Amino acid sequence: MRLSTMTKATLLIALGSSQLFGADVEVITKNDWGSGFCADVIVSNNSDIKEKWNISFNPQGLITKLWSANYTQDKTTLLTTASGVSWNAYIQPNSTQKFGYCANRVALAPVPPLDGDLEVIQTQKEAWDGGFCNRVEVKNLTTHSIDWEVTFPVEGEVTSIWNATYVQDNSTLLMVSNGLDWNNVIKANELVSFGYCANSSTATPPSPPSIDINNSVSTANLDIFNSFNVGFGGAYAIPFASTVEGEKIWMSSVNLTTDEGIGMNSYYSGIKNFNPTAFSSLQQSLKKSKFLVYWFTEGWDESWFNATKIQTAMDAGYIPVFNYWYFGDKLDGIPTTQEQEAYKADNQRIVTFLNKLNGTKFLIMEPEFNKNEILISETTQHDFASIIGTAIDTIKADTKDVYFSLAMTDTGSRGVSSTYEKCGYTTCALGDKYEWGKPSIVYNDLIHKLDFISFQEMLAQFSRDPSNSGTWTNPIPISYSNDDTGIEFLAERISNFALFLKEKYNKPVFLPYISIATASWSDSNNNQAIEESEIDYSGWEREADNAYQSLSAMKSTLQANGLFGFALMSLFDNPQHDVGGYQYFMQNEYHLGVLKSSAIDAVDIASYGDIVPKGTIINSVFDTP
Repeated sequence: MRLSTMTKATLLIALGSSQLFGADVEVITKNDWGSGFCADVIVSNNSDIKEKWNISFNPQGLITKLWSANYTQDKTTLLTTASGVSWNAYIQPNSTQKFGYCANRVALAPVPPLDGDLEVIQTQKEAWDGGFCNRVEVKNLTTHSIDWEVTFPVEGEVTSIWNATYVQDNSTLLMVSNGLDWNNVIKANELVSFGYCANSSTATPPSPPSIDINNSVSTANLDIFNSFNVGFGGAYAIPFASTVEGEKIWMSSVNLTTDEGIGMNSYYSGIKNFNPTAFSSLQQSLKKSKFLVYWFTEGWDESWFNATKIQTAMDAGYIPVFNYWYFGDKLDGIPTTQEQEAYKADNQRIVTFLNKLNGTKFLIMEPEFNKNEILISETTQHDFASIIGTAIDTIKADTKDVYFSLAMTDTGSRGVSSTYEKCGYTTCALGDKYEWGKPSIVYNDLIHKLDFISFQEMLAQFSRDPSNSGTWTNPIPISYSNDDTGIEFLAERISNFALFLKEKYNKPVFLPYISIATASWSDSNNNQAIEESEIDYSGWEREADNAYQSLSAMKSTLQANGLFGFALMSLFDNPQHDVGGYQYFMQNEYHLGVLKSSAIDAVDIASYGDIVPKGTIINSVFDTP
């Protein structure tokens, strides 16, 4: 049972003489069991005369019992009128009367607004010669939900709007606006917001909700897409095993790029087997990067990031890239209504965090979205696009300098010997246009909201068997030959994919994360189980090194084909990566980095400091002009 609570408000009480006087009304909740409650109501006469009382109030529920008063209740709005009975009909000067009631909480259907129910506040977000963009807040001043619609003047002709619909009278410039499916109801004492842009003359404004490279945007913004840059990711903070057993020492991507003399830092010297020369050399390479990649996942916490430090990196010229992997592997169909509501709440958390960062930011919406359950029909693609589009509009309306994208997985045939006509190339190792085109409905629906197009690459010599993956705890592995994976053609495939997306959607293209797992496995006893003696922990390092060298050597071609950059998914092998999780790449999950250490897989709590580059990947990615 919950504790009693009390609310206090100044109401108007009607007198028998039809006059009005001010009074204090206290509603004290005595018992609350969730679905219902009981309360006492104390009415105070603040005047100097004896008066007969009659009040109207919202009891916040459907009354089941009321005592010491007469009452009537509107079952639709819950508005209740109460007055005294024979023995308490009057209140003496500066005295009180009390009655009580019990009620069941009910979900009320929203009602249309009446005059005075809604407050409209406009705030200018952007202005230029001949046009402007405004943010509009609509606040519900009542104690019940409202299916909102507002009318207000606009000092110009509306050219675009987000998070709402509208009709504008061309002669008076009055705009009538209401919500979309997801924000058309405002709960009691809450608000919704939307935005619009308008021309105050014949000038043509930019399109604030989305930035198309073919539109007029600033030269600084165009430079992002017109040069070629690289970056790296993994996490904001990277753990290393400490010399103190069982403890970790954390190093952030910002430390790796902006700290001076990282090899001589006394704090990092506490890392187990710390090699200062190797870290100093790594830092010199990473200083040539541009993108620092982080991840927002379901359940992310702001404590995962240090906004002040990220701002330091931004001030030094780095661009943070946030992969917003909210639904992730749970995308086994269109998210439920409840899941979508939780997603909308998380969108607001994203807004709060991004607004702490001043400068250009990338937000990659839902990497790996193109799962079969989403692409299965036109309806599911349209539905998914609507969810992502609403999220983009919501975030874009309340942030600035955020560039949006949606990242697909490079699926389809990869085998060198696969020569299916639908792939569109002499060998499917060079690409699979049929698979790449499957999400076109999603992209066509969102193209005016996206600033660039993204795709990701993850490749390994062995993984769970996609056609028969086994259970969570007993996975069934599969290994591939180099010809099966097309690893020798990966750089050309990436170049072809970028060109395909550029020509199809006429947007810049980005590869926000690429990873090549570097272990290999051979099932020597054919028992469909991975045994320690069958794993070569460096078995695919040469293949990975060659692929990255080829990719780096093609930077000018990649740029010509629309790609403005790529980022390594992870710098360091992590001996605890996804331990206890699904581990699609199985033991290869510990070998996704481009630097390794002597830490033991699934045993050590974090990487050691005796880092060793896998071939020339670091140099080829970051040091090649």
